[in-house]
Formats: sequence, C-alpha cells, structure tokens
Amino acid sequence: MLKVENLIGGYGSREVVNNISFSIEEGDVLCVLGPNGCGKSTLLKLILRFLPKKSGKILLQGLNIDKLDRKSMAHLVSYIPQSDYMPFPYTVIEMVTMGRSSRLGRWETPSKNDIDFAYGSLEKLRITHLADKLYTQISGGERQLVLMARALCQDTKILVMDEPTASLDFSNQQLIMDAIDTAVLEGRSVILTTHSPSQPFTIATKVLLLSKGETVGFGKPLDVLTSESLEDVYGIPMDIVAIEDRNSARRNICLPVH
Repeated sequence: MLKVENLIGGYGSREVVNNISFSIEEGDVLCVLGPNGCGKSTLLKLILRFLPKKSGKILLQGLNIDKLDRKSMAHLVSYIPQSDYMPFPYTVIEMVTMGRSSRLGRWETPSKNDIDFAYGSLEKLRITHLADKLYTQISGGERQLVLMARALCQDTKILVMDEPTASLDFSNQQLIMDAIDTAVLEGRSVILTTHSPSQPFTIATKVLLLSKGETVGFGKPLDVLTSESLEDVYGIPMDIVAIEDRNSARRNICLPVH
C-alpha cells in the first residue's frame, strides 16, 4: 500500500527527516512515535507532498507519487490534520460531503449518492446528530471527528492522521479508535502520529520510532517498543507493563519509573 525508501527532506536547507524507510500493507495500522521535534509531522507532509522531498522514493499502491497529479493522489490517500481552520459557516454534512470532491467533475455537484455516503461516514463515528450544525460552532473535539468522517467519505485506501486523538476526551478517543478498526476491516491502511507510547500497543500492527529525524526502530510494537528504546528516545526511565482487563485480555502499557 505504501513504501518509503531512504526519504530525506525538511524545510529549505534544514533536513528534518533523514534516510527513513518503511512499508505498510493492506490492513496495517502504523503508529509514528517520538518526542516533539523528531520529524513525525514532517514525515507526513513529505508523504502527502505538502513538502518537497530532497531525495528518496515514495510509492503509493506501487505508483511513484512524483508522477501523480493532485486528483490521483486524492483517490489514493486522505489526510486528517490536527486541526482545520474553516472561516465559512458550512454545515457538518457539507464539510463531510467535501470528501467526495476529488471524484466529481469540474462543474459537477454532489449527487444524492454522494450525500448518502457522507451520512454513512457520520454514522460510522456516531455523530449523525451533528449533521445540520455549523462546523464553526461545534467543539474542537467534535471538529476532529468531523474531519475523520470527511476522510472516510473520501473513500481512499490509505488514511494519514496527524495526532488524531490529541484534542479528544476519552470517549471520543475511543470513537476514533473504533473508526480506525472499521477502516481496517474495510481494507484500508492507516498511518497516524502519536505522543502516547502506550497507544501503539492498543491499535498498531507496526510502529516507527523516531528520534531527531532518524529511525530508532521499525516493526511490531512489542519488538520495537522496549524499556530501553523508549528510555533512549525520551530520556526518562520507562517500563512496559502487562495487565489484564475485565475480559482477561492481555494489554501492554508504558509507565514512567519514579
């Protein structure tokens, strides 16, 4: 679904991402983890072509992104930013329906099927009650859920998410996690950045651990995220602790050592 080879890039002459390589397959959820300033968001911008890369190769479903126009990119990958400033008072259903724009002709307006698809995306996130509200008048957490719905409405095989749960309360975080599970079951792949060392154990099939723009580890969460690797990256003692929930399911969480 996505292959990144020896990627180098950043802002002007400043290289933020250095020689990063990884790949994901259909149904993978990749968590990109690391401290502030390690290059997580820059990596996403390079993949999405928001920034020009200095060198390396990025393939989306076997296609070199350097050879794709914007519409072709929009058919392959959708993006959920941390926030989205919208000065115009569109309704939520109008915002979500915008996800269909890459599939419309230049003068074409959304059809009933497009609008029904948008409502279906709201339903997946259990936010159909927001459909007629103005996007500019809902909470920041609700906006994040709407942006996720818009990406689902875009109907791409790859979702790219920049800290999708950062501004959400616990219950809405779980709605996003449930939506990611649904996307995977539908054959999509997901890349998301996170500041939580525990989150990859919950949602990810793979993790990319970064420090200072370079790869510390890439692979399965239990292989990459160890007390030693996390302490090296974050500079504080950390333990990986295994617990059981009420259903006797085994879970791993990361805790700082005092």
